[in-house]
Amino acid sequence: METNKLSELSNEELLKRKKTTRFVSGLLFGAISALIVLNLFNIINGDQHWGVLAVPVGLMPILIINYNSVREINKELKSRNL
Repeated sequence: METNKLSELSNEELLKRKKTTRFVSGLLFGAISALIVLNLFNIINGDQHWGVLAVPVGLMPILIINYNSVREINKELKSRNL
């Protein structure tokens, strides 16, 4: 999936990748939060069943992967004293 190792990327590329990953993760977190809130609202009103919460829960591993990616980028930047 990742074609370049982090140690092979330039400082600018690492900072850009970190910024992009954090932005996309924030958007995904907002979408997952909205899905959970809306689904719980519909469950309380009796319009849906508990099974609809599988979608936001299924998207959470992507957030975990992105979080770990940002941590690895931070470690690489720290090793370069940035």
